[in-house]
Amino acid sequence: MSTATHPSRRGAHAAGEAAPEAQNEDTRAMQIAAAQLRLVTDRRLGKQTPEWVKQLAAEKPHSRAS
Repeated sequence: MSTATHPSRRGAHAAGEAAPEAQNEDTRAMQIAAAQLRLVTDRRLGKQTPEWVKQLAAEKPHSRAS
């Protein structure tokens, strides 16, 4: 896939985008959720889950105050 197919970044405040800190928190929360899903999937498939995935899944995402 070429980079031309991805939308370009125009800064943190362009087009209603969240601040970089909020994006980082959202990204980390998504990574934690993906690790938790992998734990469930691996368990159901009878596969061994890597230790780093278990550690990531055990993290708690930061909650944002509104």
